[in-house]
Amino acid sequence: MKIGTRGSDLALWQARLVRALLLERVGVEAEIVIIKTQGDLDQKATFDKMEGKGFFTKEIEAALLDRSVDLAVHSLKDLQTTMPPGLALGAILNRADRRDMLLATPGAIDTTKLLQLKEGATVGTTSARRVAQLKHLRPDLEIRPLRGNVPTRVRKLREGEYDAILVAAAGMDRLELPLDGLHVQRMTETVLVPAPGQGALAIQIRDEQSETADAVRQLNDGILRQTVLLEREILRQLEGGCQLPLGSTVNADPQGFRLQLFLGGDDGDAARRVVVSGVDDQTIADSAVRYLKRQKQPDLTLDHAPRVWITREPGRAGGFLEQLAGSGVEVAAIPTFVAVEAGDADRQKAVLNTLSNYNWIVFTSQVTVTRFQDMMAQHKVAFPESMRLAAVGRKTAGAMTDAGWRVDFTSHIADAESLGEEFLARHGEEALSMLFPCSAKAAQTLARTMSEGSVTLERLVCYDTVAHPDLAATVAALPGPDIVAFTSPSAVDFLLACESVGRELVPISMGPSTTARLRERGFAVVWEPADRSLEGLAEVVHGLLAH
Repeated sequence: MKIGTRGSDLALWQARLVRALLLERVGVEAEIVIIKTQGDLDQKATFDKMEGKGFFTKEIEAALLDRSVDLAVHSLKDLQTTMPPGLALGAILNRADRRDMLLATPGAIDTTKLLQLKEGATVGTTSARRVAQLKHLRPDLEIRPLRGNVPTRVRKLREGEYDAILVAAAGMDRLELPLDGLHVQRMTETVLVPAPGQGALAIQIRDEQSETADAVRQLNDGILRQTVLLEREILRQLEGGCQLPLGSTVNADPQGFRLQLFLGGDDGDAARRVVVSGVDDQTIADSAVRYLKRQKQPDLTLDHAPRVWITREPGRAGGFLEQLAGSGVEVAAIPTFVAVEAGDADRQKAVLNTLSNYNWIVFTSQVTVTRFQDMMAQHKVAFPESMRLAAVGRKTAGAMTDAGWRVDFTSHIADAESLGEEFLARHGEEALSMLFPCSAKAAQTLARTMSEGSVTLERLVCYDTVAHPDLAATVAALPGPDIVAFTSPSAVDFLLACESVGRELVPISMGPSTTARLRERGFAVVWEPADRSLEGLAEVVHGLLAH
């Protein structure tokens, strides 16, 4: 068999891998044929200036059709979502790290800022997706076009043409290029959403080739294929290619799929960000595309003003209520639970009297801040001078500041997984002991994330939650909601225990733990804001209603 491929170092690495797998698993020998593409020949023009689509695939596909080669190996993200007539996607395999990687010179680093880049840093990338997300996250950065193969891009960074560059982590890992002297950061997917199919390999064949198809099929990864095809289904329905500033990434679990999306705006239109989870992949894709196109969801075509609830008391729901004010939506803030003392009192006292044993204390809610402050007052203890404090998001950080505490680290995304990932990106090489005051119902998410570094996390249960005494009466006095923004797993449990709350509502979740609880309760589709904020919850409401 003849394998068609581009001639870059990365493309040849991929083709050699497929050649080795064909021999190892199928017993078929193959040779590699190098084909130059438009993207290889024109190293100066940015992708938005090139004509047509398929800059890195068109010539290889022509070679397949004229039978110069029997199969082609591509980075999946380079392939168009619709195959040219006569060609088929034979296999998807070998997905490496799908995240983006930031490479930067040491002088460009500022660890206090998002992306850890100094104000006004020059960043090289030619990806429309990366450009759009950088502009959304850090409008102060100067973004310049960056072309060339991966080694060339790294060389340009070292030679000082840029302060930093963004590349695919998969390519860096496969080529094993030396990165000594550079700051290396794998971007979390909640901050920078990867391209559809990024990190996966695709084998393209002629659709009538039975022997080739049979051989290639043995390399296919079925679960991977299902997830990346969902990522690419969004791209297909939006009729986009390399020029579309779309991030789309899917995680599969026993409950179904979790799809995270970013679509850059144009002509003054704001970027659209959302996370949608559910059981059926096509339902998720169709719902997500309607959201991105600003089309109302079918189950929210109503004969009355939309009724929207949030599971918080009014005093802690300000950002949500303000964003929906004057939009023709009936909004109600519903307190669902109260915090009560819980945990082993003797252990709490022992921990508080030995706080110097810990390097960090991490707080993941405003309730935890209040409860821990009360415990410190009760036992007449103060933070040691060496103690450092971490907060999940700016609301929790604000509560800590109001308590008179110094906040040494704040995650930019307000959920436990993002907190852990961002913390490890900065402190992951340090052997640290971290105390985690929490609810009796707190999930293990933070512990799992921190375990990937050198951080030892110790939980300290200091409160529990029970249903708010007025919840049933409050709910019974209101007409049923069309949309509910759930702010915690406990809120899901307590609100859905009310008999007058039906299951026809559209649920929005503050984050992954709350989403998991809603999925357990049988909701087919659950929505999340990308930034885990009250304002983000309101943004999702506007998107669902196509406001």
